[in-house]
Amino acid sequence: MSTESPPEWPAVDPPPFIPAPRRRWPIVLLMMVVMALAGAGASYAWLTPGLFSQAADREAGEADAGANDKAVMTDLLAAAQKTSDDLAAIDRTIASQQEQLKAIVNQLAELSSKVDALKSSVPQAPVAPSRLPPPPVAMPSAAVPPVAVPPVAPAPMARVAPKPKKPPRELTPTGPISVGGAPLNVTPDATVR
Repeated sequence: MSTESPPEWPAVDPPPFIPAPRRRWPIVLLMMVVMALAGAGASYAWLTPGLFSQAADREAGEADAGANDKAVMTDLLAAAQKTSDDLAAIDRTIASQQEQLKAIVNQLAELSSKVDALKSSVPQAPVAPSRLPPPPVAMPSAAVPPVAVPPVAPAPMARVAPKPKKPPRELTPTGPISVGGAPLNVTPDATVR
């Protein structure tokens, strides 16, 4: 087999190159839309007289904002200085209150030692023993005023006769109970567990 074509076949020439016709209508449509938008923008700018003057005013306002920043910065620095002064005054107040509290605690300790000394120097009458423990003594806080507690008299001790004991209950037999006379085949030991 050969790769050559047989001579009987006619030779076909390729068709001539013909370019496709150009379609210009999309470009024309695009140009018309652009022109319409440009005309609408121009008419809006023409009919709005203050449009460009507002933009100029904004630029001038931004230039003045730099001067306002300096005034705001000085106000902020003054506020920061005032805050730091206030904090220092609060710290001094707290320190003085702590010193006063220490002085009050020292005075209270001195007073309690004097009261203890007075109690030990006064002869005490013999006290009958009571069943109740003495109430705990707590140090009053500085914010709560002391309240006088009236002394509690010991309760009289009366002898109460003991209650007589009851006799023990008789045990009832436990186990199956016949109802109706039927005999039961269960022994009593099997039911008790």
